[in-house]
Amino acid sequence: MHLKEVNELAGLTKGHGLYFFENQEQYDTRVVDFVISGLEHGEYSIIVENDRMRPLIIRKLVKSVDENSLEKVKFINNFDFYYAKGDFSVNSIPDFLPSLIDGYSEPDVVIRSWAHVEWRDEQEITRKLIVSEQESDTIVAEAKFLAVCAYDFERVSQELIDGLINCHDFIINGKE
Repeated sequence: MHLKEVNELAGLTKGHGLYFFENQEQYDTRVVDFVISGLEHGEYSIIVENDRMRPLIIRKLVKSVDENSLEKVKFINNFDFYYAKGDFSVNSIPDFLPSLIDGYSEPDVVIRSWAHVEWRDEQEITRKLIVSEQESDTIVAEAKFLAVCAYDFERVSQELIDGLINCHDFIINGKE
């Protein structure tokens, strides 16, 4: 399988993307660019992120968009999202929408999601992550929305990288 490499997020409207990051500042900028691109398309952005990084992203967002636009950006704690069932597993962003978006009605809302994938130290995590990403790929394809999965490059093995490449449509270039 050949993975398409993209440098810009602005033109993306659907698909399942993969992003490996090494630099916190660059990561925050990518998330903000992702959100701004969605706002320009009239889309909601669901950001699955940890409690440490969320305030950094919000601080950058506040400098870039108006308060009304921020209402279209919703955050979910990534550990609550991935461990909702007690063990690492994928959950469907569309399943979370009614609780995140006031007045949600499916035909009216276009969403995109950015998920910072993190995990506890546990056995078989590489297999669980790959299975989760395969399930995510099916969900994204059926829902026809844009989803990016972000991984801290220092935490991924070559085996995991190889598995992740096989269940994403494109990879976001990590270089500025």
